[in-house]
Amino acid sequence: MTFLYCLVQKSSKPGGERTRMWVALTIFLSYLLLDPLLNLNFGFDILNYADAYLIWAICDVFTLIIILFIAKNKKITKLPAKLYIVVGFSVNIALFIGMFADTHYGEYIGPWWFWNVYAVVVNVSDVMMIIALLCNKDFLGLVRGYNRLRGLKN
Repeated sequence: MTFLYCLVQKSSKPGGERTRMWVALTIFLSYLLLDPLLNLNFGFDILNYADAYLIWAICDVFTLIIILFIAKNKKITKLPAKLYIVVGFSVNIALFIGMFADTHYGEYIGPWWFWNVYAVVVNVSDVMMIIALLCNKDFLGLVRGYNRLRGLKN
């Protein structure tokens, strides 16, 4: 939906900014490729594999690299969504690796607090990235904090 919104917004302003649209398309294709229901239709049940979290982490790393390449010439002040997407994907990657390590090397086999944290934070970061792509505003103050860390003026 975010890609369609960015596409319509781009088509209403010919010659306008295209970076958000390409980033939204990249995220859409990445999530479509890894959709368990779509994969099941093709006879591949990713959820039955113990390495599913590792596969998702690796795909998110590749997606993040592609997004950084697409938005390499855009400053965070002009495209705040870039910082939100980098943070969102980084959090998702860390949680996927944590879940992979927990399911492979953890001794406790039942659900515990980390699984609940994973379930909530992955969805919150996905929603944060969607909102950032839709509005392209610094709605949580991440850009302001990033600039302060780097010693830049707002």
